[in-house]
Amino acid sequence: MSQTLSTQHPAVVLRSRYQQLRALLAVAMIAVVGLTVAVVVLATQEDSVQGTTSSAQVGAGPALRSDGGPEESTIGSALGAQHPSGRPDESVVANAVAGH
Repeated sequence: MSQTLSTQHPAVVLRSRYQQLRALLAVAMIAVVGLTVAVVVLATQEDSVQGTTSSAQVGAGPALRSDGGPEESTIGSALGAQHPSGRPDESVVANAVAGH
């Protein structure tokens, strides 16, 4: 029966454990404070970026929807006026096939 006995007094062992626990607690508190500072910094930067984005959207006028996307009617009218280059108009082809 071999038992490992500590050669140190129990009070010394408890004191060293207490010091280790205190050091671990200090490291954890520093990590929590660091993460809190990082969250605050990122939150304030995000607010300033959103503030400039929203002011730019307000000045854009009625071409934007309430969710921030483009208005489909303005895109449709802009695309409807364009004719694809290099391709014949479908109505011309249909008239040619029909013999008109």
